[in-house]
Amino acid sequence: IQKGIAEAITGIVLGILLITMVDAFAKDGTLPGYSVWLFGLISIIANLATINSFRYGGALYAIGWLLGSLLLRDLLGPADIIFNIVGPIVILILRAWFWIKDIRS
Repeated sequence: IQKGIAEAITGIVLGILLITMVDAFAKDGTLPGYSVWLFGLISIIANLATINSFRYGGALYAIGWLLGSLLLRDLLGPADIIFNIVGPIVILILRAWFWIKDIRS
């Protein structure tokens, strides 16, 4: 459990730092606009791959992703909020559907 908590704290801190840096570089003009979207897309794909790698923990990861997105909503743009709230909800719905399907089989 301690290792998981340490990884969660590290992920949260690094996520906040990355969001802050990307936002600052985008506002500064250092990063072109498309790279911010590309960064967001890569982040979402990485989250989906992580969730998919856990058989049971993926639902908890999605809940954590959703809660983290809600807590960081002031740092996220409107499109990021939509992706980071709708994404985990869709994942949770799909997880529940596959779980129910497995139980009935």
